[in-house]
Amino acid sequence: MILPALGGLLLVPGALAPLPLALATGISLNIPFAVLIKLGQDYLPTRPGTAAGVTLGLGVSVGGLAAPLLALIASSHGPRGALLALLAVPPLAIGCGLLLREPAPSARQ
Repeated sequence: MILPALGGLLLVPGALAPLPLALATGISLNIPFAVLIKLGQDYLPTRPGTAAGVTLGLGVSVGGLAAPLLALIASSHGPRGALLALLAVPPLAIGCGLLLREPAPSARQ
């Protein structure tokens, strides 16, 4: 859902028309947090609190580290350039996700 929402932000003109797409982008970025935390806990089943903290912290930290780069792109190419750069992130994330191995079954299951 993120790629159509971001693509729509690039294509829809006007000041108010892109707002529903911005809402869809925000929702689609925040919905998978619980799933990502659970996946981290599956990879580290004996330390669920640590896994949740690392998973959430890593996600927020990477976003914070990428913000200055997106700001440089936006200052040189405008907001459309930053959105175009953001369109490359979901396919990269999917590619990285495909490299993950299945978590080992835990003793709790």
